[in-house]
Amino acid sequence: MYVITELTDENISLFTEYIDEDMTENIERTNYFGLAAVDDFGKVKATMLWQYKNLELDADNESLIEWIRADDPEAFTRMIDVYRVMALENEVVTSKVVIPVKDGKELKALLKEAGFDMRLSESNLITVKLSELSDSAFMKKMRGKKIPGSVKTLKEIPPRMFRDGIAKCLMKGRTGLCDDLGDLYIQWFEMDVSTVSTGENGVNGLFLFHKKPSGLITVQLMVSLDSNDKSLLPMLIYRFVSAMEEKYSPDRKVTFDRHNEQVLMLAEKLLPRGFGIPVYVGSRQEEL
Repeated sequence: MYVITELTDENISLFTEYIDEDMTENIERTNYFGLAAVDDFGKVKATMLWQYKNLELDADNESLIEWIRADDPEAFTRMIDVYRVMALENEVVTSKVVIPVKDGKELKALLKEAGFDMRLSESNLITVKLSELSDSAFMKKMRGKKIPGSVKTLKEIPPRMFRDGIAKCLMKGRTGLCDDLGDLYIQWFEMDVSTVSTGENGVNGLFLFHKKPSGLITVQLMVSLDSNDKSLLPMLIYRFVSAMEEKYSPDRKVTFDRHNEQVLMLAEKLLPRGFGIPVYVGSRQEEL
């Protein structure tokens, strides 16, 4: 027998041994949920975390499973059955999952049995050291250029201006990796290195990062709200790398998620030889 427990910000500390530390912080965020399967002896045998996406958009609801661990096939089956019920309650049409190839073959087989169509792919994530950004052709080209006073780090602007900028992003449907962008406070972002551009009408560009519990710096949002200013994004990037160099050592790791064309182009500009790790990706349709 297994007890399936829903993970919350109140009980997540009981399961941190079974979940990657960079995943556990998400459980308190909007639209993030998790489950754990515990046996009769109190042993945790399976865990998973996922995010519901598109709930507020005119698009099919999706679920993105961002973490899954299964130490026992039966525990996994019980857990994934409860997950399916929760997904259907939220009118999810498609469930998606991404797992590393390393140590993932058994989990891949379990997911296939659960109805996921699994295939080998390349991760959208590219993780590099700060030194690689500092030595990039882009930074060598930008070195010595004067950064205008309108381009600042996030800590240099008042929270009200930040909120106004976020409101503009939400109006344009530009949320980056943060479907819950409107719920995130300014301090959630790494304020010393996230960059912002301002003009006569307030914020017109944002390049936002979050520092995970492991210390990994992760891109969350890159947006230009002024399509006529072609120098805006390069200056935001330049200021970001410069701010990173001021605060961190060259071996500090930074992750870029190539989730859209803009960040893909950024990755190609900064890291033309960057590749993501091999992963298994899968999806299944949920019957409503």
